[in-house]
Amino acid sequence: MNIRQLEYLDALARERSFRRAAAECNASQPAVSVAIAKLEGELGVELVHRHRREAVLTAPGEALVGWAREALSAVRSLTAEAGRLAGTLNGRLRLGVIPTALPGVAGITKGLLAAHPGVRLEVRSLPSDAIVAELLSFRIDAGLTYLDNEPIGAVTAIPAYVERYLYLTAERVSGERIDWADLDGGRLCLLTPDMQNRRIVDGALEGSGATVAAVVETDSISALISYVRAGWPSIVSDTWVGLYGVPDGMSAVPLGAPAISHSVGFVTRETDVPQPLVKALVESLGSGEEAGGRAAGVRSSPSSL
Repeated sequence: MNIRQLEYLDALARERSFRRAAAECNASQPAVSVAIAKLEGELGVELVHRHRREAVLTAPGEALVGWAREALSAVRSLTAEAGRLAGTLNGRLRLGVIPTALPGVAGITKGLLAAHPGVRLEVRSLPSDAIVAELLSFRIDAGLTYLDNEPIGAVTAIPAYVERYLYLTAERVSGERIDWADLDGGRLCLLTPDMQNRRIVDGALEGSGATVAAVVETDSISALISYVRAGWPSIVSDTWVGLYGVPDGMSAVPLGAPAISHSVGFVTRETDVPQPLVKALVESLGSGEEAGGRAAGVRSSPSSL
C-alpha cells in the first residue's frame, strides 16, 4: 500500500469516475485503475463498482475511504511539521467557510500568509452543517462558522469575531436604529433557509413577533445585494458592510431591541497532535486584521460592492 493508492481512492469517492479522478491526481487513467486493483488485492475487498461511465465505491470502499482520508491528512501534517522543524512551514490548508463569513476570511488569514509564505490556502464556501461533516471526514482541515447558535459537534472552537445585523435598504430610513418588530409585514430579500444566517434572522423575527414575506431567497450575497438595489430590503451581517462599505444609494441601519450578536470562529478536529498548519493559523489570529470591522451606526456611503 502506498500514498498514491489512497489519493486515487479519495479522488474516486469524490469524482465517481476513473477519468476524472486521474485528471485530478495528474495521473493516467490506466495507472489509477491498476493502482486501485492492486489496493483491492492487498486489502482483500472490492472497493469500486466499475461501470461503463461511472465508478462507485462499494460498501467496504465507503467504509475504508474515511481511513484513507485520515491517513492522507496525517501524512500532510507530518510533511508540514518536518518543514517547520527545518525552518519553513509549507503545505495547503483547506478551509470551509460559511458564505456570510467569506468577506472577512482574507483579513482573518492575512497574518498566516504573511508569516508563512510557503502556505497555500484552499477556501470553499460551505453551509455550517456541511463544514462539520467535511471536517470530521477529513475533507477540510478547519472551518470558519457560527460557534454559538446551533450545536457544532465534537470539535475545538476558536472565536474570531462577533457578527451583528443591519437592515439594508434602498429607501431613506429615519432614526438611528430599527427594532426587529418594526419589520413586521415587510417584504424582504433573504438568504435561503438552509443557511444558518437565515435561521438566525428567522429566530430574531419570530422572537420579536414580526412576520415578513421572503419575496426573494438566494444563497448568493451578491445576488442579495442586487435585489436590495432593485427595491427589496434585506438583513445583512455588519461584516459585509464593514468590509465593503454601504453600496451607493443604500442605507444600512443597526437592528436592535433585541440586540442580537453571534460569535464566528474556527472549528478544528479534536486531536492530541495538532495539525501544524491549523496551529499556525490559530497563532496568527492575533496578527491578522479584525474581520470586516464594525459597521454599527453607518447609514450610507459612496462605496459600492
